[in-house]
Amino acid sequence: MPVTQLISGALRAVTARWRTARTIRRAVVLLAVIGTMAGVAVVTDGPALADVGSQPGNLILRPGSGAAALTPTWSTTDGCPAGYRGSAVISMLTPHGRFISLISSTAYGLTKAFGGTLDGSMAALLHFAHVKNGGTLEFAVGCYTQVGGTGRYTYIQSTIVTLSSSGTSYETSSPNASSSTGQQGYTSGSASSAQQSPNHPAGALASDTSGMGSTGEAALIAGLCVLAVAAGAFVLHRRRDRSRLM
Repeated sequence: MPVTQLISGALRAVTARWRTARTIRRAVVLLAVIGTMAGVAVVTDGPALADVGSQPGNLILRPGSGAAALTPTWSTTDGCPAGYRGSAVISMLTPHGRFISLISSTAYGLTKAFGGTLDGSMAALLHFAHVKNGGTLEFAVGCYTQVGGTGRYTYIQSTIVTLSSSGTSYETSSPNASSSTGQQGYTSGSASSAQQSPNHPAGALASDTSGMGSTGEAALIAGLCVLAVAAGAFVLHRRRDRSRLM
């Protein structure tokens, strides 16, 4: 076979491998970008408020905004529903609707509007919940079937509390009525110990107030997995390509 044909064939083979390698590299980079963007897109998406109270906006804090060092009083615009008038306590919940803690005195006489005091300043409560500057929480009134914040409960009146970007002040706003769930459940023990009760949605102090819940974590893991697979495919191709050249 003429030397020119051998050289031409070798050049075509090298060119074909080079084109294949370039195509694979582009595919690897594309997969990595898609996977990473998918994870970041979900993680950076703001948390959707769960709005567990069935009457958003019917829990009033006074003052409704001000310095985080203040300890507002609270009141409702109406009473608890029939069957849930044993007692009432305000719960603090994450943007994903997870119970954090009971944060008010126990109220009675629930056939009409009622009120009470919070257990601490807004700064202390939000610090306890690990709320970052600019973060939000939901305050919801739990109406219970028994005294002392025990028995079956349902979340009725609620409001959204937002910590300022500087962390020095707060403001309240009405939750989205269209997404309110009116969450219900059961707790045993006194109101002061409800967050340790296995029947209460608390279980333990919730930790998803940072804005990334299980969905965001899953998306991030998925993106990293795609990146790892893409990198592995690229390394494998390079090894095969080198073995052919030897």
